[in-house]
Amino acid sequence: MVRGTPGSKRAHTVSVRLNDAERERWDAARTASGRRELGAWVRAVVEDVLDDQVDNGGAPGAERGPAPLDPVTQAAYDELCRIGANLNQLVRYTHQDGRLHPAVEQTLFEVGNAALALRGITPMGTADPE
Repeated sequence: MVRGTPGSKRAHTVSVRLNDAERERWDAARTASGRRELGAWVRAVVEDVLDDQVDNGGAPGAERGPAPLDPVTQAAYDELCRIGANLNQLVRYTHQDGRLHPAVEQTLFEVGNAALALRGITPMGTADPE
């Protein structure tokens, strides 16, 4: 039985440290793939990722950004418009008075929470419904 790729000697070693949970996940995935050796499984997974990224025009190894958002709902859009209008008024008052309006902090808090909510993250200062 010939192992590896004939005519291609692998002379480089790559090490990765895993915690117990990661090792269990990797072993489960390796077992499900039908591969016996963890190293061969890791090589195959990495090569598949690299081939997929190159085929799709991505740079191999490039970090992926957050998952694309679903289209914004009308309710989310309306809420962001309301918050934007409030910010616009607060900035106008700040320019008129020459000092920061007390409601600016609360409005900025609302903007941050709205952005988190659009990402499906429980906003600060609210209870998780689960």
